Amino acid sequence: MKKIATPQDVWNEEPEIAESAQAPEPEILDDLPQSVDEFKPEYQPLEYSLEGLKADFPAAKELEQFVFDETRIGLKLKGLAPDKKYEIALAVLKGETVDPRYITGANPYVDQAELIPEDPIRPIPPRDKRLPNEEPMSMFHDMTVPHPDYEMRALDAKVRVQFKTYANGCISYEIMGPLERHSVGEKLDKYGRSRPEKIVWIDPRSGEQAIRLQDGSYTKMGQKLRTLMESKKVNKDQSVWSIWIDRDFVSFNQGSIENPWG
Repeated sequence: MKKIATPQDVWNEEPEIAESAQAPEPEILDDLPQSVDEFKPEYQPLEYSLEGLKADFPAAKELEQFVFDETRIGLKLKGLAPDKKYEIALAVLKGETVDPRYITGANPYVDQAELIPEDPIRPIPPRDKRLPNEEPMSMFHDMTVPHPDYEMRALDAKVRVQFKTYANGCISYEIMGPLERHSVGEKLDKYGRSRPEKIVWIDPRSGEQAIRLQDGSYTKMGQKLRTLMESKKVNKDQSVWSIWIDRDFVSFNQGSIENPWG
């Protein structure tokens, strides 16, 4: 009889087993389920009918909710002819194509009258056409400019402003944000809970606008922003305006002055 390797014999990768104790080869079954889904019964679509839908769902809202539960598709059936609404619902339940006019993204269980209306976000104002269509020499961001909205400014809110300096002498500004959602008014819903009357966006974004033009003249808003940024002192005799915004062209080319061959 051959010697059987003991459990402590860790270096014996293939222990020898006594011929009389050798186990038979396991039988491999090819028809075993490979996943949980194979245990599920095969789906068979129900045989919906116009008569069944009419009998079970006399109201359009109930019909919309049933179709939504079965297909997750929202339909707009209120106000349609009785036969028309059931034909549309039956077609959707059968997976057929229907006119997109009758399909909506709304959830039929949600009462639209209870939703809080929200104003749309306005588009960003267009870029000033007097500014050059080229890459700026420098950009500077300031986070301390007072908010243009009166109520936000009363709360000491600030906006993020981007200043750009161009080679032809133009300087621009752009209020980048932030956008904020605010609740306006207050009323009670049908459950007696307090809620806002509507949601509005406080959007200070300005698009890129001119501060100084190529001829050296300043816009009205540009004069105000220059005064503001000059009031922000750096050291004793300089300001944010002079150091970071209205930068001398030579300062961008100091390397060329020191080494024109670089």
